[in-house]
Amino acid sequence: MSRLDHIIRLRKWELDEKRRVLSDLQRESDELQGALDRLGAEIAAESRRPAGEFEAVTFAAYLEGARQRRQLLHDRIDRKEEEITRQQDAVSEAFKELKTFEVARDREAEREVRLEARLEQQRLDEQGLRAFVG
Repeated sequence: MSRLDHIIRLRKWELDEKRRVLSDLQRESDELQGALDRLGAEIAAESRRPAGEFEAVTFAAYLEGARQRRQLLHDRIDRKEEEITRQQDAVSEAFKELKTFEVARDREAEREVRLEARLEQQRLDEQGLRAFVG
């Protein structure tokens, strides 16, 4: 196992960790979006209820609170999307680094194969020359 194999193993592990974090962030974003959808459904259900005078006053207060919760959820979703974008960039960078080391390892292996073939050819040439001379 070459020293590059150890580095590649480490880079794969780092890439997997970054992907796991990205997956967690996307799940959190989905949960926030679900909360926003549930809030919208709750507001729609409350607005369909028949309202008397008292309910009209409390409904206005409810709507203001719901509007604030919706804005808070939108802000949290926006921040989460920014985190997701940063993490996607980190995953892309980790992938590029991993590929760089994999390409270097493959080139090193190709050089070793060519060297072995050249040494084998030299050995065969020497045997042929000895047989011809001897």
